[in-house]
Amino acid sequence: MSAPRSRFATIALVALAGAVAFGVGAGSTAAQEVRTTLDGVYTDEQAERGRATYVRTCSQCHTLDWYTGDLMKAWAEAPVFNLFEVISTTMPEDNPGSLPRRDYVDMIAYILKVNGMPPGDAELSTGASRLRQILFRWSAGS
Repeated sequence: MSAPRSRFATIALVALAGAVAFGVGAGSTAAQEVRTTLDGVYTDEQAERGRATYVRTCSQCHTLDWYTGDLMKAWAEAPVFNLFEVISTTMPEDNPGSLPRRDYVDMIAYILKVNGMPPGDAELSTGASRLRQILFRWSAGS
């Protein structure tokens, strides 16, 4: 595993463990509408903007397969906000947090698309409370 990939994997797993320890999972959104990544929480247009940002900003260090497979499935049942928090505070590695909030959310839409999550009619929100209401979930066959 390359150094950037190893660093991201470590950060991702620590963030996920912290979310579970501090109750930032499904239980903390009980009074709110909980959705999953299988509910069409982004648009194709948003994912395309995210793809462009990925190519411009991320692809030099992270290949596309970086965003699929077991590393991503480790986020199962965690709020989308947790991934947003990790990438928006640690990436790009040479200038963390330097992108507009919308760019980070658009990249998450792209990540959802490359993981086979269906698009919907409304864009993924940039609001933290809305991102906390959406849980990562994969279909039974994936």
